[in-house]
Amino acid sequence: MSSLSFCWVGKLKAAYAVEGVADYISRIERYRGCRAVVVPEERHDGRYSMSHRLEREGRGVLSYIRQIEPAWVAVLDAGGKPMTSRQFARLIRRQCFEDTRSVVFVVGGPDGLSSTVRQRADRVVSLSQMTFPHDIARLLLTEQVYRAMTIIRGHPYDR
Repeated sequence: MSSLSFCWVGKLKAAYAVEGVADYISRIERYRGCRAVVVPEERHDGRYSMSHRLEREGRGVLSYIRQIEPAWVAVLDAGGKPMTSRQFARLIRRQCFEDTRSVVFVVGGPDGLSSTVRQRADRVVSLSQMTFPHDIARLLLTEQVYRAMTIIRGHPYDR
């Protein structure tokens, strides 16, 4: 069975998000191994351009992915494919239970993700066309992965 991980740039800051993400990851672990990996966010101190910071962060994300290859990678982006919770559950079923590759969900930092990470993605997924703070996006993603697991197992959480 493949592993499932969340790889995001920068630490969670809001206490509600730290607590919520930890709660949903522990719930996901009832169905399969799951972990969150934090790639350090580059400082915005004027030393580097935004594109240089994105590339440096991207190298950290890609380094993690290389460690767990073979991997199926989904990148979160507002311009990605929107999905219903049931469509997302079908995707999770296919990738987590039928494919042997590790599954990685990637969330970029405040400036987004480098083009190299986007190119590596097998799927670009949108939570919404709205823009969310990164803490909320991570909370929503972990909740939706948990919801997908309950849909797959036929549990009543999805009502």
